Amino acid sequence: MTAPETRQRVQDIVADRTRTPRMFNAIAPRYDLLNHVLSFNVDHAWRRAMVSAAAVRDGDAVLDVATGTGDVAIRFARTTRAGTITGVDLSPGMLEVGRTKLSRLGLQDRVRLDEADALALPYPDASFDVVTIAFGLRNLPDYARGVAEMARVLRPGGRLVVLEFLPPRGPALVAYRAYLSAYLPLVGRLLSSSGEAYGYLAASIRDFIGEAEVVALFQRAELRDAHARRLSGGIAGLYVGVKS
Repeated sequence: MTAPETRQRVQDIVADRTRTPRMFNAIAPRYDLLNHVLSFNVDHAWRRAMVSAAAVRDGDAVLDVATGTGDVAIRFARTTRAGTITGVDLSPGMLEVGRTKLSRLGLQDRVRLDEADALALPYPDASFDVVTIAFGLRNLPDYARGVAEMARVLRPGGRLVVLEFLPPRGPALVAYRAYLSAYLPLVGRLLSSSGEAYGYLAASIRDFIGEAEVVALFQRAELRDAHARRLSGGIAGLYVGVKS
């Protein structure tokens, strides 16, 4: 595929995010490695911060949306005393890798992985005490509907925690733009043979809404005390809200 054709495919996927599950199926076998390489291993610290912000209590029911290969769900299983832990994703390829990881770690009885749409979660209202989504909100075709659906399945007093990329502020902005436009697609292509997928990743980060808009989505979904916190110099953002 020529460079212009790849750019067009990336633009098409950004415009129609219903295509992203198929794209993630293609990169599933190398997804974890790429996450670590592309983030210089900082993704581990981001997930630790997310699980800490979730403040899981003993016996809580936890749902991780857009769970991918299950890294966040696995961290909940290893570091909390949650009662149930469920991960959902629309990519069967990612879930297959996740189930293999759970079996290897002996956590298959602690974590359940379901194939499900984040915009139509197959669970009753008020089913979970904690709902999380890591680097998945920007991939949804409808951000507001996604936040509202996650809020729907939260119990009163439950917490929604979103981890997502952000464009940094100040002097780091120029370097980060170079990282998104050149380094990220190049490494993605070398390690996964999918420059298209990581070209999409870079474009989706650039095009994602700002902090104030995400907080506003929380407030529209009747999540109180909604706030944002920047991580690692502002590369990623952690959003937290509580179900009214």
